[in-house]
Amino acid sequence: MRAVASWISLLTVALYEVVSPLAAPLTLQDAIRLARDHHPAIEAQRGQRLAALGREQQALARLLPFVEGTFAYQPTTPNLVPTPPEARALLRSTGQDTVVDAGGMPTVVTCRSPSVGNCAPIPPSATIWTPQSFWLAQVGLTWTAWDWGRSIHGYRGARDLTAAADVGVRAAELDVTLQVELAFFAVLTADQQVTVADDAVKTYQAHLAQTKTLHASGLRTGIDVATAESAEASAEISLARTRAARETARAQLQVALGVDEWRDWTLVIDPATFELQSIDEQRAEAPVDVLVATASKQRPDLEELRLEERGQGASVQSTRGSYLPQLTLSLSPEWAGPALSSLTPNLTFMVGLGYPTGGMSPLLVHGQTREAEGSLVGVRAQRRAALEAARAETLTARASLAAARDSLAFARVLAEAAARQRGLAEGRYQTGVGNVIELYDALLTDVNARFQLVQARLDLATARVRMQHALGEGP
Repeated sequence: MRAVASWISLLTVALYEVVSPLAAPLTLQDAIRLARDHHPAIEAQRGQRLAALGREQQALARLLPFVEGTFAYQPTTPNLVPTPPEARALLRSTGQDTVVDAGGMPTVVTCRSPSVGNCAPIPPSATIWTPQSFWLAQVGLTWTAWDWGRSIHGYRGARDLTAAADVGVRAAELDVTLQVELAFFAVLTADQQVTVADDAVKTYQAHLAQTKTLHASGLRTGIDVATAESAEASAEISLARTRAARETARAQLQVALGVDEWRDWTLVIDPATFELQSIDEQRAEAPVDVLVATASKQRPDLEELRLEERGQGASVQSTRGSYLPQLTLSLSPEWAGPALSSLTPNLTFMVGLGYPTGGMSPLLVHGQTREAEGSLVGVRAQRRAALEAARAETLTARASLAAARDSLAFARVLAEAAARQRGLAEGRYQTGVGNVIELYDALLTDVNARFQLVQARLDLATARVRMQHALGEGP
């Protein structure tokens, strides 16, 4: 029992021991907060949310009037080139007649009132190449009053996709939180394993020294010395490996934090984290259907896919509205003239029913609709797959939690029994009753039992946070 008490004391010190004088303390809550602020996976999801919000604003803009405006200076030559319709209108307002001039030649003349006598020959038009000033200012509002639900459903779809991206940030935070917790626990466990391995090395070194002394006195044989030397070397190998595993665990924690600059942290955590809690008992014995129902309601990744499915459905309806023309209203006052000080105003109001610029191709709209429908089918399949994955994750987490609970209880029994076995074997060996094989079997059993207890504590803490992730919970 004294050995068990000594080992527990070493583990407690390892939890709060300062790794180096410059190492900063880091609690689990601080680690999670640090990862949420800096992890690239969360930053990327926040960027997607910002992009989705921008698309939502663009979709909302299509429901509101657009402002149009023009201010131009257009110097141009005053040479008139009437189009055929303009020439016909001019003839209809003035009239034409053919008269005989003084030389007796027929001449076409323009008349305000033909055959009344106020006719005059049409003078030739002179070509002018000097530009004359012309100013144009126009401002107006154009509003698509109705487009068969294209804009409305487009906005609804964009709004749902924005909500999905927002929930996606929460899902990314939960994923990162799980990785931080697992890495955090792994580092603490690696520290404890180094403590156990280091204590084993010291124990074997002490036994080796004692065995050599007894051998020099003729009380032990050479095989005892060789056995002690091999056991001490094996313990040194285990210590080297646990130290390497600790460095690897610390590197994985730095990656999980997502920070650009790695630091030497001193991890601080409540020792009760590695002990069985009442919530563990409840969830290990909870009915599977209850846990799965809770996960279906709380998991943000499932909510994200549900919103994406609804958004894609609205996109399908929006695309179908492109088959029909849209009703457009516009109001455009304008001012024009050769000088800014004397512009002539005009006002134009238009009600139009037509297709957007570029027209409408039924084949194009049909293809766009099929594309949207395909995306909707894909999202529905993803949601079903995610639901099945969540169900499997919940069942696995429940089984792991129950196994970790039982393993921890038996690991404690094993550690206590191995400590007693070690004490008895050491006593028998010192009195000459026991042999070297019995002693080192007991020592090896004790070391393995302590390693198993450390692993059982890690398994319990890991199973707990995996259950929280499966249920969509987080700190």
